[in-house]
Amino acid sequence: MRKLIIAVLLLIAANTFAQGNSSTKNTISVSSSVKFKKEVKAYKVKLIMGLDQMGYGNTECNTLDELKEKYFDKLKEKGIDPNKLKEQKIEYLSMYYQREGTVYYYEATTEEEVQKVLSARVNGVTNNGLEYRMELDDALYDNLIEKALEQAEDKANRIAKKANRKVGKIAMISDNSYTYEDWVYYSPKDEYLRINVVFELL
Repeated sequence: MRKLIIAVLLLIAANTFAQGNSSTKNTISVSSSVKFKKEVKAYKVKLIMGLDQMGYGNTECNTLDELKEKYFDKLKEKGIDPNKLKEQKIEYLSMYYQREGTVYYYEATTEEEVQKVLSARVNGVTNNGLEYRMELDDALYDNLIEKALEQAEDKANRIAKKANRKVGKIAMISDNSYTYEDWVYYSPKDEYLRINVVFELL
């Protein structure tokens, strides 16, 4: 009885595998990417402030309050309001530095403002990352999708032609781009909308 059950299960598994193969053997999958101009909506700078960052034996600042005051004065010299800094003390504590310190975040809407913050150099304060968030309106997104689909279809047709086949309807589309409303690490590289398209292969 056990052997009969195993045989039936193996037959079902083989049939399922065959069906899975038949659903994919007559398709062609291609990827496409369309470059577009990066429109930055906001910037975010992460700053680590701490006596550990200054090194032992440094006499510039003996307390965290002194370091804060010195850094805030430097920001004011650059025309930056220190009140825009958002403190995350617990994040610094999670880093297990030996001496006192804190973490600050500063958000800006222009590259010029970010440059002023980053140019406010004080011993004991380090830039630990620059992130940005993009802006992509619906009209531009629709236009990019249209171009990406055209590019994907062209690639699929060229490949299919080499195999003496023809491209049919779209079977599946996946967007491989990140969500443009998310914070991502700053990069000077070009931005791309990337999709993957699966076509029927006739």
